[in-house]
Amino acid sequence: MKKIAIIGAGSTMFTRQLLSSLYCHKELAGLQVVLEDIDTKALQRSFDLARKMLEQEGLDPNLISATNNPREALSGADFVINCIQVGGLEPWKLDVEIPRKYGVDQEVGDTLGPGGIFRALRHIPAVLSILDDMAELCPNALFINYANPLAPLTWAATEYSEISSIGLCYGVTYTVAQLAGYMGLGPWVEHPHSPEDWDKLMYSPIPDNIDVTFGGINHMTWILKILVDGIDKTNEIEKIIHRKDIYDADGVRCEVFKHFGYWSTENHWHFTDYVPYFRKNEAMINRYLPRRWNLLQLAETIHQRDSKNIQRQLDSTLPIRVEKSVLNAPKIIHAMCTGEVAKINGNVKNNGLIPNLPSDCVVEVPIYVDKGGLHPTAIGALPTQCAALNKTNINVQELVVEAALTKNLDSAFHALCLDPLTAALCTLDQIKAMFDELLDAQQQWLKGYYTRG
Repeated sequence: MKKIAIIGAGSTMFTRQLLSSLYCHKELAGLQVVLEDIDTKALQRSFDLARKMLEQEGLDPNLISATNNPREALSGADFVINCIQVGGLEPWKLDVEIPRKYGVDQEVGDTLGPGGIFRALRHIPAVLSILDDMAELCPNALFINYANPLAPLTWAATEYSEISSIGLCYGVTYTVAQLAGYMGLGPWVEHPHSPEDWDKLMYSPIPDNIDVTFGGINHMTWILKILVDGIDKTNEIEKIIHRKDIYDADGVRCEVFKHFGYWSTENHWHFTDYVPYFRKNEAMINRYLPRRWNLLQLAETIHQRDSKNIQRQLDSTLPIRVEKSVLNAPKIIHAMCTGEVAKINGNVKNNGLIPNLPSDCVVEVPIYVDKGGLHPTAIGALPTQCAALNKTNINVQELVVEAALTKNLDSAFHALCLDPLTAALCTLDQIKAMFDELLDAQQQWLKGYYTRG
């Protein structure tokens, strides 16, 4: 019997989505699943809901167990899914609020910029600890990372350990489903302005007659070719960027396409955190993002809404949705257990898959999965301008990974100095002051792990 360990399973909403998609595959009904979290109360809630889901589907609820002990969860696992969030929302608030004092207004603050850098500093030590335990307790397991910032965490994992690792994100699926809607080839997929829109997005697959070639880095992957019923429709993207309804919904990515020639992930809010072009002042932000996202605030709203729904599901007054979603981990597990081939977007060590990006960085490419494991696609060189934009982000990622692996905060400071948005808005003295303030405010989550050079 195959075993899945979900580390950080106290995130009940994500755990519910993951298991919902997993249990759509009836062939996987006999898998053993162990939920782990250090938060006993949150873990119990996830555990109770998971058992309720199994009972609803007529499956054996005893196949789910829970523990506060990560080593117990990892022992003998075949798949390890990482969805931790060190410190929860509290340090995320600091990631966003402190930089704002210095003029750096991040829409999300979880992937690049001051927020992404400090989130990586908090998360990478925890990831390395998981990998150390895996090397002892389940050395042949696949490490599946969902935690952000996804690329640096996955990069650190591949650099540090021989454990097979992949980073997963649904941004490519979400982007292609949206493009299909914009091109009249599928339903319109709204950006997640609200909890309800987020629910719809999670269950918005790419139409079956569409196939795409893509490549880049997580949250900045480029759509290189889009085939509809085998016919190349890539040039059709240029036509849609001039439509008012599409520009109103996705102006940032329309601007990026206009000037760089390719459509990119992630969504228009997220993308503005990674480049220096759209957030130089409040007027510019309001021009390109007339409807703000503020993912931290939205996450709090979703948590409040879903806490009520989860209680209703536990009380059996609301059914639990069990349906395939945009999450790729269940597709990987199904393919590796059954041999049925799946194509996903995944983040793995480059090793020449994209030759004009650094060989040791983590890239996002099409990956085929079967019983033999992961088979990444070598897509060739990116358009030079697309690779150049990726490299501005990779430079920051590399320094963050170096900081975490060497425990030297000087590299983290240099990462912040080179961050595209921060460098566009702050002097070096301001960046130093911001870095020191963030460092002082987050000591409890860094736990003396790092030193200054």
